[in-house]
Amino acid sequence: MHFKVIFNLDGRGVCCDPFEPTHLDALLAWSLAPMQSKQRNLGRDDVPDDIQLPFVRSRINGYRLWHASALFPEGASIETLRHWRKRFRQDRIELTSGSPNLTNGIYREYNAPVPLLLVPRMVAYASGNRKEVKKLLRKWITSLGRKRAHGHGQITSIDCEETHEDWSFVKDGKAARWLPQADAIRLVRTSPPYWNSVDRIPCCEVGDKWPI
Repeated sequence: MHFKVIFNLDGRGVCCDPFEPTHLDALLAWSLAPMQSKQRNLGRDDVPDDIQLPFVRSRINGYRLWHASALFPEGASIETLRHWRKRFRQDRIELTSGSPNLTNGIYREYNAPVPLLLVPRMVAYASGNRKEVKKLLRKWITSLGRKRAHGHGQITSIDCEETHEDWSFVKDGKAARWLPQADAIRLVRTSPPYWNSVDRIPCCEVGDKWPI
């Protein structure tokens, strides 16, 4: 069954990198890995287990991929910038006799920018067991993007709607996820975890024209 997953957000903004888009299969692989794999503290150069997901799996250019797209913003959106700040309380410095280092360590000061996308929802496309996907997402996924502990990317509800076509690979003539392409620049795995460096191959960027 082909379907669309809708993540309704609380409006406080999601911190996401458009050049490193979150993929729907990566979210489910993250939630199911503790139950299907005995690996702990997986490193970038460690061989990961093949986590089984409730999506259809097929081959493109000889490589197996889950039918699950990247996440895309939907609806009116505004880009804004917040800052993640920490400052040493100099008005209380008389309480210590040391010389605090403000450039690193526990007393380090920082004023890091956090780009936020104010958008009502994020969507993804998939093909597979819609009910199981919806059940797992509602159970395990409560927020999206970076800086989730700061309250960004909070999900209010998750819906799944049936679609008449499979847009998990290609939508409107553009790649909806990383797809194998021999002359592409990006090196990435074809299945999660995508941050791992084992079995990386050249893939097109999300949004590139397809087929080439």
